[in-house]
Amino acid sequence: MLEAARKAGVGLSAACGGRGVCGECGVRVLSGHLVPPDDAEVAGLVRAPEGVRLACRARVTAPAVLRPVMVAARSVSRSEYGGEGADLVAGVDLGTTSVAAVLIEEGSGRERGRASVANRQQSYGADVVSRIAAALDGGAQELRGLAEESVCDALLSAARAAAVPLSNVRRVVIAGNTVMASLLIGADVTSLAAYPFTPPDLDSELPIDSAVRSLLAEGVRVTLLPPMAGFIGGDALAAVVSGGLTDLSHSRLLVDLGTNAEILLSGNGTLSGASTAAGSAFEGVGLFCGGPAVDGAVERVVIDEAGSVELTVIGGGDARWLSGAGLISAVAELVRIGAVNHQGAFVEGGPLGRRMTILGQGVAGVCLGERETGIVISQLDIRALQLAKAAVRVGVEAVVSASGIPAARIDEVLVAGAFGKALWPEDLLNLGVLPTNFRGRVRQVGNAALDGAAAIALDPDVLDNARATARELRHIDLATTSGFGVALIAATALEPFSV
Repeated sequence: MLEAARKAGVGLSAACGGRGVCGECGVRVLSGHLVPPDDAEVAGLVRAPEGVRLACRARVTAPAVLRPVMVAARSVSRSEYGGEGADLVAGVDLGTTSVAAVLIEEGSGRERGRASVANRQQSYGADVVSRIAAALDGGAQELRGLAEESVCDALLSAARAAAVPLSNVRRVVIAGNTVMASLLIGADVTSLAAYPFTPPDLDSELPIDSAVRSLLAEGVRVTLLPPMAGFIGGDALAAVVSGGLTDLSHSRLLVDLGTNAEILLSGNGTLSGASTAAGSAFEGVGLFCGGPAVDGAVERVVIDEAGSVELTVIGGGDARWLSGAGLISAVAELVRIGAVNHQGAFVEGGPLGRRMTILGQGVAGVCLGERETGIVISQLDIRALQLAKAAVRVGVEAVVSASGIPAARIDEVLVAGAFGKALWPEDLLNLGVLPTNFRGRVRQVGNAALDGAAAIALDPDVLDNARATARELRHIDLATTSGFGVALIAATALEPFSV
């Protein structure tokens, strides 16, 4: 069924790339029958709701109608400014999990509309390693097509939000991580599959035969931003622009929290940076009750000492799943009230004792709502967050150390990502994602890569300055850093730290 969904363009998430172990590509049978599940599917269904099959394992021998358990959601917002016939430019952030686009009036610089859609490549895995493996296994053309379709989806959704035709767009700038950008133009990703992870040449215009170009007026310039080094991609370059890190006389730390997290620090006339594989927890993907940061997603959790839980839901209404920000908020609260210890394990009893449950195969969980219908956080969700935050913590420590800039001299810490403005800085400090030295200096900047791409689309000369800054980059290769493995394990502790 997963193969059929891919061919039909249905966006089923499959974090494991279709190996039957993540339990995310759930479908319900509306009519017809499927081949009974094999042992691998039965094991993968342990965490799935009753009546659900795994699309990657479910085989069909006769006509059947199925429905995805959670259809890929999209978020759309609209600006109140601008005229219908104004010339526009577009910025696009091609992420591993989601793809965002924004339309800006060329003359005034006013935003007309923005949108975020699911990356259609998710059925090939949740991370860049899975996508590279799929490309090298013969799926490169299919992945290129899905990347193009995802960019088209985002542009069309932004155009609908702005109530303008894409024929008004005069220039497009696409920022993506190194792997996503490579797959978009059909570049060979072999060099990204093994050390030293050398990126292909990506400083180019999109090919003439690109599906993205077919949406736009003839002659529109579509620029793909180049990577800075290794897995520090064009999205990081765009974030450097929007975050003001091109001014190397000021000390600013940018932490972009995503599936592939980037940490960049400017100051002392140079730019230091590293990338780290944080996994998809920050994006809300791969969780027991996780999903994108759109209407229905929990973005904030407050638990009082009596065990009463208050959920803040995007768009109001009923809570449907946890966003990445909601997971961070929930775990921070669970640690604060003593329901989860610093090693990330649930603590029996306490104010949430009545909400504790066993989800299958002995995996513990806690219900944040009504036991039958509420949001559940599993022990595996907490482990995923621990691995993600540990990767970021080690990256921050390595970059700050290599830069030679004392933490006290870093003027500002910018936190970027798909969270928007939902994250609370105190949660990041208390869980040990960021060091406590930065208290009072943390600012959320939303999707910095998207904003940077839009800024470059508005003024192409900005890209020359960004390229000059990129040439000053001191790339820190975390994998070859002495003691990296030991530091990573130690950094999983859910407790504050300092640098």
